[in-house]
Amino acid sequence: GHSSVVERLVANEKVEGSTPFARSKPEKMLKICIEGWRGINHSYSIVNQNQLIELSKLPIDLRFRDVSFPDKNWNNNKNADGFSKDDKRIVNQIQKAKTDEIFDVIYRISYPFNLAKTKSKKHFVQITSERNTKLNIINGSPSDLSNRQFLKIITPSIWSKNGLIKTGFNENQIIIIPHGVNNKIFRKISENEFNNLKLKLNIKNDDFILTNVSAMTGNKGIHFLITAYAILKQKLKNLKLILKDQSGLYNIKGQTYIKIIQDTKYSKFMTDDVLKDIIFISDNLDLKTLNQLYNLSNCYVSPYKSEGFNLPPLEAAAAGTPIIVTKGGSTDDYFTSELGLQVESNFIETEDKRFLEPNLDSLIDCITKVYNDTKNYGQIEGSKTIQNNYSWTKITRKLYEVLK
Repeated sequence: GHSSVVERLVANEKVEGSTPFARSKPEKMLKICIEGWRGINHSYSIVNQNQLIELSKLPIDLRFRDVSFPDKNWNNNKNADGFSKDDKRIVNQIQKAKTDEIFDVIYRISYPFNLAKTKSKKHFVQITSERNTKLNIINGSPSDLSNRQFLKIITPSIWSKNGLIKTGFNENQIIIIPHGVNNKIFRKISENEFNNLKLKLNIKNDDFILTNVSAMTGNKGIHFLITAYAILKQKLKNLKLILKDQSGLYNIKGQTYIKIIQDTKYSKFMTDDVLKDIIFISDNLDLKTLNQLYNLSNCYVSPYKSEGFNLPPLEAAAAGTPIIVTKGGSTDDYFTSELGLQVESNFIETEDKRFLEPNLDSLIDCITKVYNDTKNYGQIEGSKTIQNNYSWTKITRKLYEVLK
């Protein structure tokens, strides 16, 4: 059953993390305070913690200030981040900032986006723009910013930057710093490990697995993916679909879209034979298990409508899995043809929204191409491309140069 698949996946051994190398500290170091979240599997927390791990290796005086979660039900147990014990230790050992401390740099990465003034010499706030151009900003507004040159906005993609400009931010205040992957975790596993996993999870050699890992919110395009899968399943009987949600945070599951599609003209494709091969996963997975899921997948599919960055396809590509993503959005920044294929889309913009409408026929065509020639996409070369250009070590160095 599907639950046993999840149980066997989750039962794998713990991830061994890395520890920062020792360095002698110069007499005068840059004093940086990061204000944000840690310990949960929200993307802001994941990004923040990866950056903290890398920043802790650098010759800086680093402090951290915890920001409250916007939902009182979020917690480190129910919404665990999946980091290894070693990596958690690095993050948790960073000294907490005192209330009255003054820093050279304040860098905020949480939500709502807090523009409150600080006494620091430099002030950075990470803001991500996806679909809406009216953002949840507190203690300030975009119109204030042109007169406060010390404040810079960090955002992860060109798509997000353009959304911030439409919101009212000054283009000169926006700096693009992409997200990254942990090369020790997100990688192509050995053939022996791969075969053992397939045997353990009872995955047949001819199974072709499509996967999506996301919050399952409306901007993720999940109904496009399920519809494309259902149509293709009529001919490709060995097709399976895995939908890994974040219902612990957002209370939305992939099952939500089954009913939606059953009320459309595509309902005729939603047969029992189709539905039985959709595997829904709501369990929290540690990062090593998530990497195994990417490796077991023949194709990672994200026909999104709007994303600030879209980290899971980057992680899947680092694992050597072919990816299919919407063309015209944030993934354009890191997508190359050796990683997979892009779904054609139409750009739609209103007064307060901007999004892409993926083309269903194009999505079906992309999945069919990867199905017919999987080895032509992703694999070792695709993995190397991401490993070489988007490691958290390299990305955080870019962040450090900006903060400095």
